[in-house]
Amino acid sequence: MLDTNKEWYTFYQDGVKLHKTTKGSIKRPEIFTPVIVENLAAMSIEKYFMAIFMSKDRLPANHTLQDLYTEAQTFMALDPSLVEILEYMNSLQQICSVLAPTIIPAQEEDIPKFIQAVDMVAALANKELEIEE
Repeated sequence: MLDTNKEWYTFYQDGVKLHKTTKGSIKRPEIFTPVIVENLAAMSIEKYFMAIFMSKDRLPANHTLQDLYTEAQTFMALDPSLVEILEYMNSLQQICSVLAPTIIPAQEEDIPKFIQAVDMVAALANKELEIEE
């Protein structure tokens, strides 16, 4: 039986909610711009990864997408296509650099990649956390 009293489960639930919003955003492009969808996807991905990490008593060094997938790769295999999408998403917002922060606005054609990445990380979380869909 799934123990929903664990702290990781709160992160997982948040990931599910953000995932649902991310997927639903494609029905309302007048409100959900590509940049908003990118940020929703990134937050969902972060929540799912944090649920995995917390369930294993691990934490990444930081919370950029690169930090998250790099930490995940220390104990689980990630599909190369997922890593490619996460690297792309990470390249759009390099806001942690004090010398030269970079923000490249996401484009309409990026949205399917963002949704694919969330779907893939959700599947990883479900597998790692032994959650049946």
